[in-house]
Amino acid sequence: MIMKIKSIIYVFMFVIIAAISVSLFWKNVFLLCVLLLVIAFIKHKIIPIKKELLFFVIGGLIGSSVESVIMLSGPWSYSLNSIINFPLWLPFLWGLAGTLGISLYQAITE
Repeated sequence: MIMKIKSIIYVFMFVIIAAISVSLFWKNVFLLCVLLLVIAFIKHKIIPIKKELLFFVIGGLIGSSVESVIMLSGPWSYSLNSIINFPLWLPFLWGLAGTLGISLYQAITE
């Protein structure tokens, strides 16, 4: 029970840290990509999941692709587009979000 609560708290801490990182460093693409990878690595060390790298890559690709398609219809846009319709750091954020979602699900259902 305590491990579940700790994992849930860690997930929300990583969400907050990622949101703050994006808010502060969105203009510095390289730095933000590195920060998101470091956050994902630390998350993996604290609350690992099976096949985490695979889920990170799949989450990054699917999340960014779907968001790019949605953005083509015009609901929003990014001020600094690097790839197609989105910034280069976005797949890293989606990858982190995917692994955090799985970690949260596992903590809640265990």
